[in-house]
Amino acid sequence: MAKFNSGDFEGALAELERIEVELMVHEMRCFEADKLDKIVTIKADIMEGKLVIHAMNIMPTDEYPLPIFTSEIIQAVNQVSLRVDFIPLADCALDMDYFERFLMPMEDIWKECKDLEGAGIERHAFARILTSPFYGYGKFKYDETIEDKSLDITLDYLKLYVKLWSETEKADPAYMAPLNKRKEAILQIYRDWDPGRGPLKRTVGDEMAHRLISILF
Repeated sequence: MAKFNSGDFEGALAELERIEVELMVHEMRCFEADKLDKIVTIKADIMEGKLVIHAMNIMPTDEYPLPIFTSEIIQAVNQVSLRVDFIPLADCALDMDYFERFLMPMEDIWKECKDLEGAGIERHAFARILTSPFYGYGKFKYDETIEDKSLDITLDYLKLYVKLWSETEKADPAYMAPLNKRKEAILQIYRDWDPGRGPLKRTVGDEMAHRLISILF
């Protein structure tokens, strides 16, 4: 796996790997791999650890029908928030084969999350129209086990994604055309609507926030 070196951001990534401002230390790492356009991880330490955000997005290249992997764990003083999912590139009402292949394998992992006290439904409507039926989401009261449990669930989703990644071959360009159109629409929605955009703009400024969001999505 190599460090991400997209021409759009070449020379700028080093500057963005660690940003320190008054209220936040923001760290970002970007990688690329076979079949994947980019793997982006972030850690944001806010107010000296009062809020810590860990996130990862994995984007497939245009030749492969892999979903988008996304995860986020937010550690606060009295709670831990979890988001993890494979965002489908296909309209599964029109492509049940895609649903069976890429989404149904998540069901058993999702069952581990859905019954935890604090598990629920994503509050952002824009995200609900994009995510899979097996989107792991919750806001959990802080105890000595919930951090490890949230991490274990995230790792189980990630291990499954790696398995699907290893098995997935290039698809026909005609099949990929609508999937790639949907992928770009999904990423643009997140660039425009991601709830982290506002706090980023307030802490690092409009230009830096735009650059960080553009790489994350």
